[in-house]
Amino acid sequence: MKRTLFFIFILYVSSCFSQSFDNKAKNILYLDFGLFLSRGIGTVGIGINYERMLSDNISLRTGVNFGIFGVSGADGFSGTGISFPVTINYLTNNKNKFEAGLGGGPHFEIGNIKDKHISFYPAVKLGYRYQPDDKGIIFKLGAEVPANFYLSFAGMGYHF
Repeated sequence: MKRTLFFIFILYVSSCFSQSFDNKAKNILYLDFGLFLSRGIGTVGIGINYERMLSDNISLRTGVNFGIFGVSGADGFSGTGISFPVTINYLTNNKNKFEAGLGGGPHFEIGNIKDKHISFYPAVKLGYRYQPDDKGIIFKLGAEVPANFYLSFAGMGYHF
């Protein structure tokens, strides 16, 4: 596990400093928003993410996600979680992109919950993204479970 995370980190750092021979924008900074509602469970979340395009179709994303959650009932508890997901993403070749991603990251529980601990959560995403090749605003829709207690469903950011 540690070797895999180290390999992803090295790949990420090396891609940030590699020189590009084309004029396409390579960096993406965006916010995503999430929500999870079920019987007795409610969660609201937000994440800030940085993504680096490694090629026309592959990107590497890292982020910080915050989730506020509560459970009602006899064992009711509430709290806050923060996580740091890293994902490798595949995107199709046009401005209207299909995206799929896979990864994971550590999750830290903080706040008024019964058992505070650190755990590793998977991150999986499928969705649609409007992203021009040049600089500009991006929009995201889809389903993403981003290493937190909420389901991310929309995002907006800037491609530079």
